[in-house]
Amino acid sequence: MYREINSTLSSEQYFKLDKQMFVMAKGQKESLCAIFDNFKSDVLLSFIEKVRTKFESQSVEFKLLGPSSLVNGASRVISGTGFREIKTVVRNQSFEVFYLADQNRLRVSKAEVVAEPVSREKKKIKVLIVDDSKTIRNLLNKMLSSDPMIEICAEASKPSEVESLIKHHQPDVMTLDIHMPEMTGVELLKKIGHKYNVPAIMVTSISMEEGPLVLEALENGAFDYIQKPDMKDISIVRPVLLEKIKEAAESSKTITNINKLGAKVVKDFNMDSLIVLGSSTGGTNAIKDILVKFPKNIPPMLIVQHIPPVFSKAFADRMNSLCPFTVVEAKNGDILEKNKVLVAPGGTQMKLVNQAGVLKVEINDDAPVNRFKPSVDYMFNSVVDACKKKHVISVILTGMGKDGARGMLNLKNAGALTIAQDEESSVVYGMPREAVEIGAAMAVEHKDDIAAKIGEFSWQSDKAAS
Repeated sequence: MYREINSTLSSEQYFKLDKQMFVMAKGQKESLCAIFDNFKSDVLLSFIEKVRTKFESQSVEFKLLGPSSLVNGASRVISGTGFREIKTVVRNQSFEVFYLADQNRLRVSKAEVVAEPVSREKKKIKVLIVDDSKTIRNLLNKMLSSDPMIEICAEASKPSEVESLIKHHQPDVMTLDIHMPEMTGVELLKKIGHKYNVPAIMVTSISMEEGPLVLEALENGAFDYIQKPDMKDISIVRPVLLEKIKEAAESSKTITNINKLGAKVVKDFNMDSLIVLGSSTGGTNAIKDILVKFPKNIPPMLIVQHIPPVFSKAFADRMNSLCPFTVVEAKNGDILEKNKVLVAPGGTQMKLVNQAGVLKVEINDDAPVNRFKPSVDYMFNSVVDACKKKHVISVILTGMGKDGARGMLNLKNAGALTIAQDEESSVVYGMPREAVEIGAAMAVEHKDDIAAKIGEFSWQSDKAAS
């Protein structure tokens, strides 16, 4: 949160800050100032909206003072909203600010000279490998050990060994096989997941049979999944595995079934809208939490989830079983229909096309965009071209990387209403962060409030939201 500073006082105001950020939005004759205890994009955006309202068309200069961890992030968000005059003063130690409201200026204490701390080796990420196959354990060990920042702290060949190894070694992340003796990886997650905050990356053969199990694992706390490696695929799987291990360790979040209290259910939609949504890591659960809040009658909807080919159908089938409307894996030539959600097939690109006024999806083998196939940017950009007059609502959910942010910005510039998931409810705050920082997101919402926001936006004219 943040607290505003009273700018009506003529006397000098003094503040001593420690690990906090002082923000001054300086207009021509007066300023709007606030102190932030931490950096959250949605909180900063609400302050920026107050600045816009207060100064309207005036030129505004932002001054940011505080730790680099807060100042740098805030500077990116502010520049993404269109403000260009931004000055930063980094103070990583406690500092003093004197605010002279009558003169519309600040005085800041000089930076303390602090001895550089003795350099310490960055803490390694400890990984527990759980797999009944010695061959797979060796392959995973080989791939992970290639990174100097990762340490294999232990290996388990059966589920009954896992709990004691977690207690003894306290791993940061674990890889977990789906099929093992004694119990499946999903059953193990259900048994111990609530006891230990150890993000699990499921190791799967990426087969039609394992699709439902992987989705069940994600619903029960798994962070993500990777394809089970073999010798010929090491060069392909290794960078993906290393990236996911590091993301999991940094996040230290697991997906749970606990929802925000007071989350609203959507009563009805403007059926002339179109909803387009993209997500990645953590997205299957976030999408489920949104769709189950929708009513029976919904406008057409397109979803791109970063997912392998054989899992996209399992995901669509799972959503279809939970929702009162139809959710299917998209096929080439499918026409957009009310009460129907089309999910992009894994391993392909999905675009929206307008054929003589009829909106259809095209499924093709175009190259990956942002390394992804299907790609959110690819789909979003096609909507810009196909829906010149359609009322579009664009949503970006949890996921690593930047896919979808630029496409969302293009949609916003074309008149669409745009929503990004907030940091608190994201498993990985990558894609939504980028959307916020480049100014693509008009609203930043907790995942449990996104359904209601989509409903609200469906009734809101494009001009009213601009």
